[in-house]
Amino acid sequence: MWVGTVAILLQVGQEVSRLERATKLMGLLRFAMEATKAEDAPGNSEFSPMDEERRKFLEDALKSLTVNVAEVLQSSIKVLTDTEKIRSIQLGEPLPSDVETAFDNLLDYIDDIDIANDFYKMGGFAIFPVCYGSENDELRSRASSVLAEACQNNPHCQRRALDCGLLNVLIHLVQSERGHALAKCLYAISCICREYEPAARELVWQGGVAALAALLRAPEPAARTRAAFLVRHLAHHYSDAKEQFIQNNVVETVVEQIKSGRDDTTEHLLGILLALVEGLDPTVLQQCRNPRLNLKKVLEDHLKHPELEESYIEEKEYCQEILQQVFKDCPPIEVVDDEVTR
Repeated sequence: MWVGTVAILLQVGQEVSRLERATKLMGLLRFAMEATKAEDAPGNSEFSPMDEERRKFLEDALKSLTVNVAEVLQSSIKVLTDTEKIRSIQLGEPLPSDVETAFDNLLDYIDDIDIANDFYKMGGFAIFPVCYGSENDELRSRASSVLAEACQNNPHCQRRALDCGLLNVLIHLVQSERGHALAKCLYAISCICREYEPAARELVWQGGVAALAALLRAPEPAARTRAAFLVRHLAHHYSDAKEQFIQNNVVETVVEQIKSGRDDTTEHLLGILLALVEGLDPTVLQQCRNPRLNLKKVLEDHLKHPELEESYIEEKEYCQEILQQVFKDCPPIEVVDDEVTR
């Protein structure tokens, strides 16, 4: 009996704030354990009636744990589609408490695919044109977080984001955003495109490849890592994207970044190189063997980092594989055609 009660309480408890949930569930679990202990006592084979005090405690606790998610979503949508309110938030200003709460509430729930789909059906995607039109970068950043969470591994919301033109909005925004807002914008693009081919194709067709290639040089580490992750994914899964990365000579950009020192982006940069050399495209091989880049030495020097032996095994494997595919039994090719290095 009480095992079932505990399971129900845990499920319901997911729909309240973390602090309140922890407090209420601890009380309820303690109540259930005490009841179970009493019922399991030797010689006790009968259930005793629940006294009024305990009954009232249980009823009140269950009521406090119940949240109408639809009402929470609708309230948040109402706040974030209030055009006058959103436009009044100036550049650099902190977000008003009700706007902050609206974003927090959405992010608490829409990582659940069913709730994300309900969010769309309730008109939730109407918040994005309003929020992306704001001059406040924190507001745009929070909007990107919501869009990313709604679309991640969710084909329904990915399709709706594409149909609503939100991917095109993000492609334009990513060329002007900076700092945290840029990283979140890239995150939203990634969540719309990964594992959803129509969006990935649209990204390539709309010129997103050139924008992503440029962002591999972004000064913000978080944005640079997001860009490298997405470039790697596209180069590995989509031949037309890979072809455009080759035409943009992403190899040169990647090698420059690896030379600048190891960071969280390095694994993805090496993954990009490996994805590009798969298939041994002659143009890529020529770019990699360009003596000016000195890629062979760059990779060999990177392999000397002691931390690669224990903490960054994949980086070590990527370096070895690239060296094997590009440089085995092949001296560097001296480039005479400037077209390759552009």
